[in-house]
Amino acid sequence: MLIGFVAIASAGCNVEGDTTTTNAPLTQPAAPTTKPQPTEPTVTQTLDLPPRPGDQPSVTEGVPHIQLDQTSSDEVLAELAAWAFSLDGIVELPSLTSLPGARALTVAPELPLNSGAMLVAREFAHIHPQPNGGSLHLRLPQAAAQEVVDKGWGEYHPFAINGSVPNLIMVYAPRDSEDLGSVKAIIEASVAFATSP
Repeated sequence: MLIGFVAIASAGCNVEGDTTTTNAPLTQPAAPTTKPQPTEPTVTQTLDLPPRPGDQPSVTEGVPHIQLDQTSSDEVLAELAAWAFSLDGIVELPSLTSLPGARALTVAPELPLNSGAMLVAREFAHIHPQPNGGSLHLRLPQAAAQEVVDKGWGEYHPFAINGSVPNLIMVYAPRDSEDLGSVKAIIEASVAFATSP
């Protein structure tokens, strides 16, 4: 969803990885069709994910970037959020880069962070709320991001495609407890990336 990126950029503020300083209107990026070229050194990190079963969900083109079907039930979404916000060093805050109701995973203020893993400030991921809940936007090292896409667990965000926010992906919403295991592994990799200065 990352609506906040558009609002922040159009207000003339800098978003991590974005050098927009004018109030000129932003144009919609083209729908992701190819993998982006790495703009930072490739970090070797594989997740050993299984292929995601079933069809790829429907997702909006451009921004906002929203998963439209195969979303999480209220119960799965609650389980995902409870687990994610119980992780050491992670603080829940309202997202600065998504629609109201999105819950940001942020690095605790007393911990060092990897600025190249942030969406904005200390936010490196967020969980989207219902009615299209359970999907996430987060950043990963290049190798891990490509594995998530290749195994069908997510797709590159348009801002990754245009190079403004490298390795930003949408992780598709977990549909059940089996999906939840893979999504947790992806989040753990994002946490490790965000907290390794």
